[in-house]
Amino acid sequence: MDWITRDIAIGNVDDALRYAGLRSAGIESILSLNGWPNSAANRHGLTWRCVELIDGHGNDVSRLQDAIWQLHELLAKGSVLVHCMEGVSRSPLVVASYLADKAARPFEDCLQEVAQLRKWVAPQPGLIELRRAYEAAFEPHERIGRPVSQHDVVQASAD
Repeated sequence: MDWITRDIAIGNVDDALRYAGLRSAGIESILSLNGWPNSAANRHGLTWRCVELIDGHGNDVSRLQDAIWQLHELLAKGSVLVHCMEGVSRSPLVVASYLADKAARPFEDCLQEVAQLRKWVAPQPGLIELRRAYEAAFEPHERIGRPVSQHDVVQASAD
């Protein structure tokens, strides 16, 4: 398990099974991207969510959007472990996508930063294509963490 930010860690399926260790590390929630282990195995009070992503081609952009939103919601409760089978492809994609959307930064920069903190990061080409399709399908203002514009401030104060 590697910490990417103060509140986001990436790991593999073995890390996700070490419930007591996750609790002692401050992890409050698990976002599983491969569907296993499931919440039935969780007897340690961790919040568990799953958004299954295929490790390659064949995912709908709504699956990536859902994974990013699930991560966003889980972070409101505390630190999150994001995992897939090996923590090499799907997990780095989702974490880098979340960081890019949250800070309105280029995905490639965020993926590179994730790779500096996790020794092996290699998203499958189909997942990189999924990110491109996601960027084409959703305007920045439709994603989380968009910068607040003056219009938003004026509109919010008028309500």
